[in-house]
Amino acid sequence: MDTSALELRFRLGTIPVTVEPWFWLSGLMFNTQTSQGPRIALWLLVFFVSVLVHELGHALATHAFGARASIRLHSFGGATQPSRALSRWRNVAMTLAGPGAGFALGALAFAAVRFVPNVSPLGLWTLDRLAIVNFSWGVLNLLPIPPLDGGHVMLSVFGRRHERVARIVGVAVAGVAVVYGLTSGQPSLAVLFGFLAFQNFQTLRAMSSH
Repeated sequence: MDTSALELRFRLGTIPVTVEPWFWLSGLMFNTQTSQGPRIALWLLVFFVSVLVHELGHALATHAFGARASIRLHSFGGATQPSRALSRWRNVAMTLAGPGAGFALGALAFAAVRFVPNVSPLGLWTLDRLAIVNFSWGVLNLLPIPPLDGGHVMLSVFGRRHERVARIVGVAVAGVAVVYGLTSGQPSLAVLFGFLAFQNFQTLRAMSSH
């Protein structure tokens, strides 16, 4: 189904940003702890800002290395597309800049909870979610599972000769994450990592057929 007419498009400086409608639906899926109207809207704001800041980390690092970048927010997250390929270690640095930006945002939110006076209960709730989301998702995103950032770093370090090993590691780690999601009462986490495990398994099958 063509949903391009429903996409939100804007620019942050020279960086074009596209938000697919499925992005908002995936945000609702990750809303596992709130059900009241105002908090649902605030959760979607936390989700949007957190993913956007993460992708901006990638995009700004790409610009620092002399290339341009565009951002697309889609179901289950986002993607930053450089205008040209970067060298291996610049690509690693660009990849790590995304979680780094998220950790910085989480630290700012945590500091605001601790030190900013007279914040409303909804404001404290929002800042608390910003801190939790950016720290926890940042750590998860560094797991060695392609196409997560940790997986991209692993693929860059291993190189094309050892991509099969990287994909096997990705399937194994994703499988452990699925079990954790199921046993800890986090079905959305299990679904996400189940999808990533399937993606990497399919890539392994395609590599075996060549």
